[in-house]
Amino acid sequence: MVFSKLPSFFNKLHASIMCLNSTKIRWEHVARDVLKALVDLYIGKYKVEDIQLDTVLLDYSIGGVVDVKIGSVGEELYYTVHEPKINGNKLDEILSDIVGRVLSGLEDAEDPKLKSSVLNETIYNYVKVTSGWGPLLPCISDPYVEDIFVSKSSNRVHVVHNKFSWIGWLKTNIVLDPELVDRLVLSLSRRIGKHVSLVNPLVEGSYGDNYRVSLIYGKTVSPHGSSIVVRKRGINDWTITRLINEGTLSSTVTSYLWLVLENRGWIIIAGHVGSGKTTLLQALLTLIPPYKKVITIEDTPEITGTTGLWEQLIEKNEAFTRLPQIDSFTLLRFALRRRPDYIVIGEVRGIEARLLVQASRLGHGVLNTIHADSPDSVLKRLIAPPISIPKNLLNNIWTIVVMSAHGDRRRVSSVTEINNDVSQVEICSDHGEGCEVDHIINSTVRLTRVHSRDTLRHEILKRAMFLESLVSRGVFSTHDLRLRILEFYNSVEEVLAEK
Repeated sequence: MVFSKLPSFFNKLHASIMCLNSTKIRWEHVARDVLKALVDLYIGKYKVEDIQLDTVLLDYSIGGVVDVKIGSVGEELYYTVHEPKINGNKLDEILSDIVGRVLSGLEDAEDPKLKSSVLNETIYNYVKVTSGWGPLLPCISDPYVEDIFVSKSSNRVHVVHNKFSWIGWLKTNIVLDPELVDRLVLSLSRRIGKHVSLVNPLVEGSYGDNYRVSLIYGKTVSPHGSSIVVRKRGINDWTITRLINEGTLSSTVTSYLWLVLENRGWIIIAGHVGSGKTTLLQALLTLIPPYKKVITIEDTPEITGTTGLWEQLIEKNEAFTRLPQIDSFTLLRFALRRRPDYIVIGEVRGIEARLLVQASRLGHGVLNTIHADSPDSVLKRLIAPPISIPKNLLNNIWTIVVMSAHGDRRRVSSVTEINNDVSQVEICSDHGEGCEVDHIINSTVRLTRVHSRDTLRHEILKRAMFLESLVSRGVFSTHDLRLRILEFYNSVEEVLAEK
């Protein structure tokens, strides 16, 4: 137990305090000694194993400091790191820097140097000590790692790597002392501004803008004890042009969805965990005209923005607390009074979906994701408790897009339109069926109600050419795409004519 280490820690602390009797001792030296005693409890309680890979599949460096190799050992794949160790001299240098910053009133929560493309060893170890990530820092710093998991029972860190996401969780060579898992849970809970204890063992929240943290403390709810899950945001802006470039969907299908958005239809994006639902949702938001207002509602912030006027609302739901709870139903009801053009819910799970029916009937554009693997399963989930939408109201849904993962690629597997009688019409399938302009025009009922067939053909082709021109010119950032979308609505002919 960590408490067994406390006597030696307080002995060091007492020795440092007694030094104050000497007028020759400076406060900086005392603070450094105290901090070093604390760091000794935190650093060194883990090991980076030297695993010899039979076959190396991927090899790269992070900031010139951490070396990463992914390869096989027998039948298993491993994610291995090699990082600089903290020796006595480096630790003194790091602690002196920390003390200097603290005494000068500077923040240490997340050093901006961590975001630099090049890290030296001292900065790397400094961030390891001050950020709260500790031995998880190599995985946090790796732009290709999407999720991180460690528990007190297994105590080996596992990761999901976006180049091997089809495999699932990869074992790493980072092994933590069980006591350190407890300390990391406590440290990270403070970083996300939440209280965790044996009485309140479940905590989740955001660490800065890029990390979603889920924590379990002790054995109150899990016999396996404390555990940590970190979900990271991607390294790139997930704009619609980037998804087209990566083959997630075609420019023609994108043009169809763009027209549904423009006419304020209701689009549901379905798929399994890790299929790319939120990624596509984020990308579709980059087609919103800049002068339209978008309100997003999420339990934990994942959506990074839109090309429209954006207002972000976050649920406030915490277990084991008497504080008022603010769920998605409350936020959605509130949002409807703020004159949005589009309402976006990160994931539909309960009765808030009933309000989406009302929002759609009132003329708001609606986008949301849901866990389901087909249009049929989407409709069944919406009809069944706890959502319980009457079947005759499901015709407010315009389009259901199903996402799926194929190896290391995520792609649109089907696009289905819902008619007034709640029948389904397949607009496009994973096999390429229906992805041609003529098939879309012949199949869609929603869009032929607002456009003639000739106008619809012209609009789809015009948008497809526009999107392909942006992809060919490498317009992938949200900022650049926003400017081009604005130009599209002002003068599309000039945009298409540019070389």
